[in-house]
Formats: sequence, C-alpha cells, structure tokens
Amino acid sequence: MEKDLVVKDISQIDLEHSFFHYTNKHNLDTILKNGLEPRIGENALYVEKTPKVFFVEGEKGIITIMDVWLKWLTGKISTGKFKYWFGTAIYMKIPFCIKSIPKNMVKKSLASKEKRLKAYVKMKEILDNSIFPVLDLKENIDFDYNDIDEVKKTYYESFLKLLYPTDSDLKDKKMEYWNMHTYSNKSIDYQKISLLKNQDHYDANNILISIIEKDIKYIKNNYKFLYEYYIYIQSLKSC
Repeated sequence: MEKDLVVKDISQIDLEHSFFHYTNKHNLDTILKNGLEPRIGENALYVEKTPKVFFVEGEKGIITIMDVWLKWLTGKISTGKFKYWFGTAIYMKIPFCIKSIPKNMVKKSLASKEKRLKAYVKMKEILDNSIFPVLDLKENIDFDYNDIDEVKKTYYESFLKLLYPTDSDLKDKKMEYWNMHTYSNKSIDYQKISLLKNQDHYDANNILISIIEKDIKYIKNNYKFLYEYYIYIQSLKSC
C-alpha cells in the first residue's frame, strides 16, 4: 500500500483540521484507478438526491460519526432492512402518517442492550475491514460548508434527536463537521488522497480505538454508544 498511496501516520498529521473518509479496504484498487467516486450508498437510499463523497472533519468528526453510525446500526439491525427503511425514509414521506411509530421503534431498539451488542459486533466487522483515507479538499472547490444535509430535510426533528449528536442544530439544515459531503457528482482524484495508519496498523478499528483512548473520559461522558463499543472491544481482548 505504501508504494501506491502516500501514507500518513496518525501521530504526524493535524487531526483537528484534516478531512477523513472511511471505506472498505477492497475499494483501494478502485480508488487508485478512479479516485473516490460520488455515490448514493445503501444507507442513503431514499434520502440523498444526488451522488456525493461523504467525509468528516477532524478527530471529533470521526468519533461523532461512529457514535451516530452505532445508533443507526442498532435501529437497522433490530427492525430488519425492509422495516427500517419503510419505517423511516419512506414511511415518513407518506402524508398524515403516524410519525411516532418509527420513532418509538428506534427508541425501543436503542434501549435494548442485546440489540446494541449486535450493532457493536457488526461495527467491528465493518471497521476491521475498512481504511481511513485522508482527503486533501478545498472549500468552494470541492465542497461548501453551507451545503444542505438531506437527512435533516427528510426526517423530522424529534426522530433525529434519537440519532444525531446532542450538539447538532436540527433546525439548521446545513451539514455539520461529522457528516460532510462534496459537491454533487464530484470525484476526488487519487492524488488528493492519502492513507491513514496507526504505527503498523491500517484498519479503521485500530485507528478509532487509538483516538478514543486519547481522551476516554470525554468519550464516556459524551458518546454513550461509542464508549460501550470501546468496552466491547476491550472485553474481546480479555477472552
């Protein structure tokens, strides 16, 4: 990998102001050929109107998006793919629908330790097989901080409060540091992409754990799901 992409160790970059994407390691060959191509992924179906490349800003963006993803995974795993999507993105667009139904479904799931554990198992599987590309992006060339978060436009506020971070302004439809995207249909050339590593480790899970451990008290007090995920990972080491 070092011969193909510039590699940056996590200790040698400005974590606060860098832009990060994460993707399956098997996409590396495609990235080298075509860069990062804008897409509407499975989790963005019925929400995103145009293909984009998604990324986060800073290490806070990494820990925040992972905490949010753990919540989404819990809701999706517990209800099943069809019920999840029908109960959220599709169901909520039906005029006069009873919007408390999908909200209560997800709220109940988030409160279940058993279902959260299933999400943690799934997240570990995803991150063990993922990498963190570092993106060299420029405001007003690659993206606009004032661009719209389509999720905020699709879901109603009381539902998003279950999933979005507590410091999110749900009335402001602009995208936030932890859920950013490029301009629609814009690719990122491979020359603007480097590969993040932590010492000799390239997998996203190892990098995430190293970021968590930098300030574990902060994670415990502000990111319930991510902290529980960390405890789950630690429990595997003692087995």
